[in-house]
Amino acid sequence: MLLSQILYNPAINWVITLVILFYGPVLVVYLIFKLIGFQGYMSLFRFIEGKSIIYRMDPRTKILLSIVVTTVAAITIWWISAIMFVVVMALYALLSNIKEKLRVALPLILASFIGTAWTESIFAPYSYLQIIFHHVTFLYVFPQSLAVLGITQGNGVFYVPYLGYVRNPVGLTWEGIIYGLQITFRAVAAIASGLLLIFSTPPSDILRSLEKSGLPIELGFTLLLAVSSVPKVLENSMVVLNSLRARGVEFRPRSRNPIRFIAESLFIIRIIVMALVSIVILTLRDARQIAIAADMRAFRAYRRRTYYRDIRLGRIDYIAIALLMALLIAGIYISGLPGMGAVPYNP
Repeated sequence: MLLSQILYNPAINWVITLVILFYGPVLVVYLIFKLIGFQGYMSLFRFIEGKSIIYRMDPRTKILLSIVVTTVAAITIWWISAIMFVVVMALYALLSNIKEKLRVALPLILASFIGTAWTESIFAPYSYLQIIFHHVTFLYVFPQSLAVLGITQGNGVFYVPYLGYVRNPVGLTWEGIIYGLQITFRAVAAIASGLLLIFSTPPSDILRSLEKSGLPIELGFTLLLAVSSVPKVLENSMVVLNSLRARGVEFRPRSRNPIRFIAESLFIIRIIVMALVSIVILTLRDARQIAIAADMRAFRAYRRRTYYRDIRLGRIDYIAIALLMALLIAGIYISGLPGMGAVPYNP
């Protein structure tokens, strides 16, 4: 057939294969950096106080919510994960400045959806797909040399549209796409619950609640420092990049001459490396100032600490914990029922 000769011409076959292999990572990077940007990432770690019930809950309750949602999503059938994802997203209505939060959360969730679906649909083991779906349908065959990457490879002779029967094909399968889409609901349910914790709780309260739960103060301080340093690193990056732009530096080669294009690209790479060095130096300087401030305040001098504001479980927290425990028990029970476990649904 003419179409098979076009689709599986060696050059065209490699081009289509590379497009399929790289569309997932490219879309994820685009969604994260183009739609969110530096300001969006900084708002991700910028806490804004609210008055709704979600802000009055103890951080330990919200941490338990994330753990229970992730656990139940991992052990039950995919549509239960989809229901929990919808319920968690409904809780976002309780957040203050919800438009800004969704502007950051939705691209992250969509990027996770695309990335997980892409990974599972291409790299799902053939033996696993065969056990679940009993048959595997190859939609497009990649070059055989890509089998070393772990891409789905059949064991036997399969019929491929526009190509005919192929022995041990390597490529994209219909069952892999279904499997990938089902797995994504588990990932996005866990990510949405984790983002809800970040949006509704200041990092210091998360640290304080973990310390009250028995976490060593050194480890807690390290986690808090790691989280709080992210917006500072992004701010330093923006300062360095804006200072370079103010000096007339362009980060995109504009020449159409191949030789000048390569020269401009090498110059841009050198500028980026120098900018990264400046960012690292600024970050180390900030870390040194934090270390000096911690020593001045006698960090680790006393094993027991006092807090300006204590965190205690309230009536809302006890009700939420009871509901979460009931959800966890129900999830464990449902996962043991026939066809309701973590094995994807076979249409």
